[in-house]
Amino acid sequence: MATEAIMQYFIVEGAFDKFILERILPEEIVSQTKIITGNGYNIALSKARSLLVSSELPVSLIVDSNTTDRTSIEEKKDFIMQSLRQLSTPEHFHIFLAVPEIEVIFFSNREVVEELRGGKISDQQLELAHYNPKQELLKMLHTENLQKSFRKLLTPTLIEKLRKTEFVQNIIKSCRVTANAV
Repeated sequence: MATEAIMQYFIVEGAFDKFILERILPEEIVSQTKIITGNGYNIALSKARSLLVSSELPVSLIVDSNTTDRTSIEEKKDFIMQSLRQLSTPEHFHIFLAVPEIEVIFFSNREVVEELRGGKISDQQLELAHYNPKQELLKMLHTENLQKSFRKLLTPTLIEKLRKTEFVQNIIKSCRVTANAV
């Protein structure tokens, strides 16, 4: 079986981010994408910058904002934009900030989180999760290892619901635009 050619790069902060994207993005995107972990924000940004210089392929940087403060989020996005724009045109890269961290996608819709939990979630729990989603997931799932837990929990139905979240849809749409431009 021949592997498809790499059409783009995704740079993420960590192994869990890569794990989640490989499972929830459509196969036609995953098969044409090289997902690279940066082991943190600074290394991810550095790797994105290096790829923009060394490759003709589009680069998407997918990182956590680590805050819910709108001003701080805009400042971080502006900083990243300026940093990448020094090396390439904005048409060659995409920036996706997960607010405050990628685990928030599991709380973007009550139906998703209740399916994960296997029961109802209170409004207060949902509100807390928007500020610290990773910590809430760890508590809610009674685990210390989200990746291990999600190997079992990510059913096809749940994956389909996660694909409909705004964050994931934005990534999917950017990939389709990129594919049409190549």
